[in-house]
Amino acid sequence: MRSTLFSLALFTTLPLLATDRVVEEFGQPPAYPNITSAVNAAVDGDRIIIKNRAGNIPWIENIEVTASLEFLSYDNDEFFYVQGDYTITGATGRTVTFVGMYNTAGDILSFSGGTTRGTTVRVIDSWFVNGNIEITNDPFQVDVIGCTLENGVVDINFGNVVGCDIDGSQVSGPGIEVTTNSTSLPLDTCAIIGNKVKSIVGYEGIYCNTAAQVLHIRNNYIQHGWMGIEVYEGNTSAVQNLIWNNTVTAYTGQFTTYGINLANTNAGSIWEVMNNVVTRTWSGTSRGINNDSGNQGQINVYFNHISSNVSTPVSTGFTFAANNTINQSITLNADGTFNAPGACIDGGNPASVFYDLDLTTGDAGAYGGSYTLDNFNPMHTGAARVVLTGHPFNVRSGSTLRVKGLSYDR
Repeated sequence: MRSTLFSLALFTTLPLLATDRVVEEFGQPPAYPNITSAVNAAVDGDRIIIKNRAGNIPWIENIEVTASLEFLSYDNDEFFYVQGDYTITGATGRTVTFVGMYNTAGDILSFSGGTTRGTTVRVIDSWFVNGNIEITNDPFQVDVIGCTLENGVVDINFGNVVGCDIDGSQVSGPGIEVTTNSTSLPLDTCAIIGNKVKSIVGYEGIYCNTAAQVLHIRNNYIQHGWMGIEVYEGNTSAVQNLIWNNTVTAYTGQFTTYGINLANTNAGSIWEVMNNVVTRTWSGTSRGINNDSGNQGQINVYFNHISSNVSTPVSTGFTFAANNTINQSITLNADGTFNAPGACIDGGNPASVFYDLDLTTGDAGAYGGSYTLDNFNPMHTGAARVVLTGHPFNVRSGSTLRVKGLSYDR
């Protein structure tokens, strides 16, 4: 897998003589009076440093980005307030970063250009009051890290969504969607980890349809009105896709709801569905972990906990299904922690490599295991942080230790 370790303070491929272009209300040279003028003057590697207007009135502009730029607040560890769409044109080697954007009404969008995964976009520690992150072209590799979307969704083709709070309950679309067209590049990991997601009736909380990435869908708390997690395809290189330690609840519905649904998986794909919790407050027909039509992959379902009020807890026909509980009442608090846990506490895979951080047997659900949802909250601390690490579960003498991480700074 490609290492995802990066620091936003270092751009080794960009010009060494980058310029900080300061945006200031009524600004006089060398400052710029608005974001548009600063972006128009900028070249690859420049930083657009934005001073907030009086009273944090947003800068109301639609911005087109055609260079490698970083957008951030003039004040350290603070948001910069804007309103409008930011549209990025792809180009091979281009990198565009947003740190601490507070967008009161607007999206981050893309125009296709360049080669597959040739453009990198990073949206970090940002807040969208009414807007989406929709970068749905294969030329873009997108990292959405530690963001709040009050009324919006995330839709990407390649990349990672880590530690976000996404409320799409009023938006027509999955809370998080990853749909990839290209399969020609070496496999990379798509991490969808540590998110809180709420989706509208008729759409998935998390929907993934990709054969070009290894999916790690872990420690998410999902409230949905149709399907909590739905996956298609899967890589054909026999690299395991992980659906681990998610807490999924149907809070509303219209027809049958599904906690975790697997459909049309590719021959040669492997899916490990483990340590998840599926429950509901919705009163209609429901399915827990569902074996949908067209599956050709190997699907292993074990150590999951499905509440006793789910109509069909675990479908038949999976490659392997064992050690799942279906006879316990499971209820949740508003944040996804357990009100009544049933057998979920210490109910995950008992192998020591899956222990909780306190070195007790791992709990099932979003707050269990080493990627516990607690690791990704509180959000918006403003500080530089390491948001995700990946490493072997077992460290053996004589083996090479490989660790990858995802981090950011100004």
